[in-house]
Amino acid sequence: MEIAIVGVAVSLLVQWLKKQFGTDEYKTLGVVLVVSLLGAWGYTYLVTAGYWESVLAILLTAGSFYTYIIARFK
Repeated sequence: MEIAIVGVAVSLLVQWLKKQFGTDEYKTLGVVLVVSLLGAWGYTYLVTAGYWESVLAILLTAGSFYTYIIARFK
């Protein structure tokens, strides 16, 4: 489950970078590789340090709060 979350984050970041800088196919593949390696490093660090559960709980709470409270008043 956690790997899927990291994969989604990597995908969204790569899509944003692709739109911002208009990269071609080979540059995009390079960006995917670099961002994936950084994501894997960050995931491994958070899991071994024991922060991963806290990060997921905060993301879930923030997303829920935004969806149910803030978005309704816009």
